[in-house]
Amino acid sequence: MSVLDTTDVLDVEGYAAAVRRSLADLGPELVEDLTDDLEADLTDALADERHVAHGRGLLEQFGPPEAYAAELRAAAGLAPAAAHGRRSRLFPDPVEDARRLGRWTLLRLRAQAWWAPVESFLVALRPVWWLVRGWVVYELVALMLGSDRSLWVPPNLAAFLVLAGSVVLSVQWGRGAWFTSRRVSWLATTANVVAVVAVLPLLGWLQDESAERDGIYAGWINGSLGGLDTETIYRETPVDGVVVDGMQVSNLFVYDAEGNPLTDVQVYDDRGRPVRTTYDDGFGQYWFPEGTEPWSFVSRTDADGRARWNVYPLHGAPTSQFTYDDGTQVLPAGTSASMPPWPFAKAPALDAPADVTLGAEADAPSPTSTP
Repeated sequence: MSVLDTTDVLDVEGYAAAVRRSLADLGPELVEDLTDDLEADLTDALADERHVAHGRGLLEQFGPPEAYAAELRAAAGLAPAAAHGRRSRLFPDPVEDARRLGRWTLLRLRAQAWWAPVESFLVALRPVWWLVRGWVVYELVALMLGSDRSLWVPPNLAAFLVLAGSVVLSVQWGRGAWFTSRRVSWLATTANVVAVVAVLPLLGWLQDESAERDGIYAGWINGSLGGLDTETIYRETPVDGVVVDGMQVSNLFVYDAEGNPLTDVQVYDDRGRPVRTTYDDGFGQYWFPEGTEPWSFVSRTDADGRARWNVYPLHGAPTSQFTYDDGTQVLPAGTSASMPPWPFAKAPALDAPADVTLGAEADAPSPTSTP
C-alpha cells in the first residue's frame, strides 16, 4: 500500500512521517540518520519567497514521499526497497541511478535558502544551454570525423545542416517533446553529460586553434581585392622569422651597392644561423601588392640535398597551382617555381666606400698639430 493512500494533502510533519515510513525497512537508527532535520529543511523551502516553486505544495515541489525516500536511499548508497511481488534488480541501471542522484541533489539544494535565486537564474538560461549543447555536439562530431571545417561556424551547407539538426534535437529534448521513451532517453542523457564535460575544453581548444591560424596565415588585408593595405600581426612570443615595424616579413629582396637586384643570396645571422622569413615550410599563403591571388613558397636545395629556406628572394607560385602529395604541398610535375615581383626594379646606389676589401683595416687618422 502506498503511503499516500490515506491522505490527499500532507503538511510538513505528515510528509516527513510518510518519508520515514517508506524507509522503515532500514531500521530506526539509519532512518534517523537519513531524515535528520527533514522537517526544518522542508519548512525553509516552503517559506522561501525567492524559491522558483514558492507557493506550491509539498507534493508539487518534492514529489511523492516514496520518491523522496528513494532518493535518500540512493544518495546513501543503499539498495532500493524491494517492490511487493518483485525481486530487486541484479544489475544497476546507470542512467536511472544518475537521474535519482540528480533529483536527490536538487531536492537537497532546494532546501537551502541560497539556492533559490541561483535556480531561478539557471532556469531562465535553459534555452541558451539547449543551443550551446547542440553546437557542442556538432563540434565534437566534426572533430571526430576530421572534416575540413571552419573553427566556429560551418564551412559548407552539409556542415550547416548537421549543426541545425543537432540544435533541433537538443531544443526538442529540452522542451520534453522528444526522447521521452526509456529506450532512447539514455542516448540524450549521455549526450548532455558529454556536452557539459566538453564545453569548456572545446572552447579553449578552439581559441588556441584560432590564434594559431591568425599567426600562420599572416598576409595582406583586402588581398582578394588587390592587396591594397598590409595586415600587421603581433605575437606575444618570438617566432622564427623577420619582423619589420611589427609585421611579419614573408620575403627578402637584396640589392647591391649599385642598386641592382641580386638573386640566390644566402643570408645568415651573426652566429651563422640561417635567417628565415617563413616558418610554415611552404604551407603559408602571402599576398603581394596588386596581386590577384596569394602565393606560396618553396625551398632551395643545397649541394648536400638539404632544404634551404634562407636563399633570397624565395621562389614560389600562386597557391592555386600547388597540389598535395602525402600531406605535403608541392608544385605538380612540369610546373616550376618563379620569382615573385620585386618591390622596385632598382634601389638607390650607394657612395663608393673608401675600402671595400673584405677584412681590411681602416687607416689610422694622422695626428693633427694644435696651433
